[in-house]
Amino acid sequence: MKNCDIALYGLGVMGSSLAKNMIHHDFRVAAYSKSDAERERFAVPGKEDNYAVCADVREMVASLKTPRIIFMMVTAGPAVDSVIAELLPFLEQGDVLIDGGNSYFKDTARRYEDLESKGICYLGVGVSGGEKGALYGPSMMAGGSRKGWEASRHILQTIAAHCGEDSCCTYISREGAGHYVKMVHNGIEYAVLQLIAETYYVMKHGLHLTHEQITDIFREWKSSRLNSYLIDISVSVLEKMDEDGTPLVEKILDVAAQKGTGRWTLEESIARGVYIPTIFEAVFARNFSSDKEVRKEGYQKLSATAVPGVMDNCAKKLGDAPLLFLIVSYAQGMALIAKASDENGWDIDLADLIGVWRAGCIIRSELLTEVKDSLKENEKNLILTDTFSYIGDLEPALRETVTKAENAAIAVPALASALHYYDYYRSEQMPVNFVQALRDCFGAHTYERTDREGHFHTEWE
Repeated sequence: MKNCDIALYGLGVMGSSLAKNMIHHDFRVAAYSKSDAERERFAVPGKEDNYAVCADVREMVASLKTPRIIFMMVTAGPAVDSVIAELLPFLEQGDVLIDGGNSYFKDTARRYEDLESKGICYLGVGVSGGEKGALYGPSMMAGGSRKGWEASRHILQTIAAHCGEDSCCTYISREGAGHYVKMVHNGIEYAVLQLIAETYYVMKHGLHLTHEQITDIFREWKSSRLNSYLIDISVSVLEKMDEDGTPLVEKILDVAAQKGTGRWTLEESIARGVYIPTIFEAVFARNFSSDKEVRKEGYQKLSATAVPGVMDNCAKKLGDAPLLFLIVSYAQGMALIAKASDENGWDIDLADLIGVWRAGCIIRSELLTEVKDSLKENEKNLILTDTFSYIGDLEPALRETVTKAENAAIAVPALASALHYYDYYRSEQMPVNFVQALRDCFGAHTYERTDREGHFHTEWE
């Protein structure tokens, strides 16, 4: 097949779904995978004239119209560099390479610079939505070559999810900006997942609600401002029964894995000095969950004093707590993106970015309309905007939930961190003055005063 619009390299779950999406939108696709099994498995009945499964890279590249556009869906890391090296001998100046995996943004920036010097347009595109999103319309965040974006945007924006008339795919900025934004998106996802899980745990082990009662509460949330993709699939999880008729979720081992984007987000927050405690707690909760044997030993050896009946009458207020922690999760992620944008000169339009997340992606929610409006007011932190002036009304519910959970000896680190985040932002005075005094005492690090300018040192002993 000649004059294909785009090639898709990598026919795993995500790659094959994206290729099928393109084909169903009547783009002509040259599909390729190193795996014989993946090539043999790939088929789109009724659309045979719209694609060719190529036997090798040479055939794939030869099938493309110019400028050639190649979308890579391979495992992040060295595999991406290997594929680029494999493709380069067949490419010409002006051709476009797209990495749609979860690559580290610094790797994407390095590849962008290297390929730019060779005249190849390189895009790092964050793809959110999972297998179904890839097939029916994902959210996509493109970064890298502006020229490459202009050459490929019609295809990308067509196959992306749409919110009304708007495509949920946009150009973020140069270098690794697209993958940076996807990394933080995943950090927000970590936080919301952990917060939902802790809320479920409080309902079950603190309020002692039945599984049916918990499921009903989540169903109610689907019809409220909490409506989101993750709340929606939470209902699906709660409704799923095992073969014996009991809830399947109760039989799932409490050990969670991660693929690296959460850790990268934490490293970035430390490097840039941005406070994202809820994302931190979510990542560390997954890390600690792997120490199952240690937790079993602790359960046997460590005692706790739980206050009987402390969580009575808490259920009615529980709905406001998730709304506040959802707002806080978005606030933390957007604050990190804003700081990175400023320091890298990316000039990211945060309100425009939020529009990309309104459909097709894992963290889409009804609340994003308000988040988008708030970022037009204040890109530094959305919880300080007029749009979210009502969060003070939500605070008592979160505070009561956290306090009662802790008094009941139930660990809710992510919920507590969301409350602490709120409290820190309303703290004109922090206890760090005492830290500064101690640092000056043992290390002569000096300190600043509230009543005069300058740096001071005191002989404390």
